[in-house]
Amino acid sequence: MPIFPGPVSHNNPNAPILDATGNQVKGFGFFANTGERDALNSNLRVSGFLAIVGTTPFIYGGGTWTDANNWTEIGTGSGLNNVVEDTSPQLGGDLDLFDGTTAFKITTTQTNGDIQFTPNGTGKINLDGVVEFKVFPAGSPPAAFQGGMYADDNDDLYFGVDSE
Repeated sequence: MPIFPGPVSHNNPNAPILDATGNQVKGFGFFANTGERDALNSNLRVSGFLAIVGTTPFIYGGGTWTDANNWTEIGTGSGLNNVVEDTSPQLGGDLDLFDGTTAFKITTTQTNGDIQFTPNGTGKINLDGVVEFKVFPAGSPPAAFQGGMYADDNDDLYFGVDSE
């Protein structure tokens, strides 16, 4: 059984139900749609008003009451909190690894983990720019592996290194 058997209300139509002056919420209301919200008495329209429209909460930030840009949707619980939650992410644009001062890298947190680039179908991996290889001493090359590439300190470049 609910605490209040009916709606929360009072007998003053010109005063908000909720006035949490010390916090951000200055008014509160439930509305079936934005038309109902937009028809609210102008005396109740204050910055910080919390409006539940249908099941979606919004906070009014000031400006023209009926302008949707002045309302911020809050706490819907939709979307991702962490990129790792999307098991097949796709970029909608270029991935920039530079924040203006620091160049970042693509890396793996798994010890000795591989990074694999696999184009679909006949797609290619295009490296546009200078490609640098880790340089090893000429007398101490890395352990050979099929399809490997490395450079030595004599500026010799090795491709398709295979231990067999």
